[in-house]
Amino acid sequence: MRLVAHLRRSLLAGLLIILPVFVTLWLFALILRPVQAFVTPPVLRLVEVIGFGGYLDLPGARIVAGVIGLTLTVLVIYLIGLAGSNILGRSIVRMMDNLALSIPLVKSVYGSARQLVETFYSGADRAFDSVVLIEYPRKGIYTVALVTAVTQGELQNCSPDTTVNVFVPTTPNPTSGVLVLVRQEDLIFLDMSVEEALRFVVSGGIVSPQQVEGVNSKFANE
Repeated sequence: MRLVAHLRRSLLAGLLIILPVFVTLWLFALILRPVQAFVTPPVLRLVEVIGFGGYLDLPGARIVAGVIGLTLTVLVIYLIGLAGSNILGRSIVRMMDNLALSIPLVKSVYGSARQLVETFYSGADRAFDSVVLIEYPRKGIYTVALVTAVTQGELQNCSPDTTVNVFVPTTPNPTSGVLVLVRQEDLIFLDMSVEEALRFVVSGGIVSPQQVEGVNSKFANE
């Protein structure tokens, strides 16, 4: 029995050590795989152009090309960020923004994408008010969601009840999801922070926040 207990404790300890590493690597692979698929072909063509195409048949050559492509991508992003942090760079970025926002079909996609990135970059705790449970996508199924604001204008006028804008993030990428308008009385306000909720979503429910007392929402007492 002692041997079984020892094996069980050791296996659980090993899982606790390995799982965070595995989840982190899996998320990075999920994000980097499409980037690698995009940047590897140009690197392969460049290798062929400069006369080293014969080396592409060597074992692991294409993996090395992918790593080089990712490294160059990170370097380009860094240089763009570095250039955009000075006065001249900011002026160029504003010109590009104005150009993109002046094109009818492009401005809606570009503007929404930029606003979403800026929202998450500025800090999720400031972007979202509260963490809630809602019955979605149907009654009896509960989903963790984030309150963004009380519905305003025409959307609110179409409903006899006070509705709230709620963002439902998806697993494992919480920057994508759906926006739903929910009656305020149908929201179940949770005590967890926005950061804890995002960790819960990203981990697929593996990382659950501790139960605490109190309610962290300006809507809860209304």
